[in-house]
Amino acid sequence: MIRWRDYPIFTESISTLKDTSIDKHDIGNPAYMTERDDPAVDFDLVKEKYIEHLGLSDVPKSNDALLDRGKGKLAFIEFKNGYIDSKKQFDIRKKIYDSTLIFTDIVSAGISDMRRCVEYVLVYNENANRQNPATAEKKREVQNSASFDDFARRMGGLAGEEYVCFGLKMFENYCFEKVHTYTEREFQGYLKALQ
Repeated sequence: MIRWRDYPIFTESISTLKDTSIDKHDIGNPAYMTERDDPAVDFDLVKEKYIEHLGLSDVPKSNDALLDRGKGKLAFIEFKNGYIDSKKQFDIRKKIYDSTLIFTDIVSAGISDMRRCVEYVLVYNENANRQNPATAEKKREVQNSASFDDFARRMGGLAGEEYVCFGLKMFENYCFEKVHTYTEREFQGYLKALQ
């Protein structure tokens, strides 16, 4: 169990899931990936506070939120509103590694402690990832397939396994207790199950 409330850098960075889910790319019309006002640690803010006096030439990346799941369990949450191409998949992995290093340094814990009590959740826009926006550059990369994802989810369900998209399953039992990739709708079900 990691007692995150013992660390002011976390308690001074409390926000809501809704506010940490904002997509600011369209400045005049910000989009939220959840309307839930559950309290969560704004991990982007934690990262900014953490690096403030380090004098880094390259700024690390960070997950959007750290959620208390109750009973000493936590979840890193990353919200992705647009299409997740190979560049964004690399970016997600970098956020996982950087956030893991920052978190374990702050709480003086090892990665084995994270495997016992921290989950990872990627919340993605289902509609944006149904079809590959066919551009000349993207035709060369492996395309996401909504049909394959649906099929894999059904087969995983029959086998009692949860399907994890975007190659993120590799982090389960390595950095995290569990890894989930949820659409916005599925994420609402995840949050209800925590109550």
